[in-house]
Amino acid sequence: MMEIRIMENTIVEYGRLTDIQKSEAVDLFLEGFGRFMTFSKDETTKKKLFIEIFDPELFLCYMEEDTVLGLMGLGTNKTRPIDFKKEICQRHFGKFKGFIISKQMNAIFQKPAVSSDRELYLDTLVTDPGARKKGIGTALIREACSFGDYDSVVTEVFSDNENAIGFYEKNGFVPVKHNKVSVMRFVGSGYPIVMVRKKNAGVGVGA
Repeated sequence: MMEIRIMENTIVEYGRLTDIQKSEAVDLFLEGFGRFMTFSKDETTKKKLFIEIFDPELFLCYMEEDTVLGLMGLGTNKTRPIDFKKEICQRHFGKFKGFIISKQMNAIFQKPAVSSDRELYLDTLVTDPGARKKGIGTALIREACSFGDYDSVVTEVFSDNENAIGFYEKNGFVPVKHNKVSVMRFVGSGYPIVMVRKKNAGVGVGA
């Protein structure tokens, strides 16, 4: 198992967290991305589902004093960090609805986001609102750049999210593709911008 010390802080695999810490990690995820998880209005059951389906190794958590302050999910051209497994979805939402959730959500969340086995996909990055501008996101990106044997890290950010675009640019990412023909434009998020960082690119501070 992997555990990387960053001064007094620690980056830990999701699978090594306690139940309370896993709950904190999922809370961060839902705070950042919950508006896109429209498959159910039952927030309690939805949270229980995510606690189970997060990949134990592909999600990394930034810890400070045993509290989760940052969360990062990584993917490859073969797998991504959130898998809506049919049997788990059916256990939480029933046989029929669980099947539909698994099929529809995995069409998005397990679709390969990169084509090369030399690319690592930064699928999810979110930090606690009260701990932003303290270098947590930068520390997680630095960890992504040392994760496995990859040449580059790829991510996507919505065009309307100027803060995120600036953050990634500060951390060595450059835009390489603007997906202006995207259904996401109709949900008020702008269009996806693909950004890439080579492993040897510079990293900012204080993000």
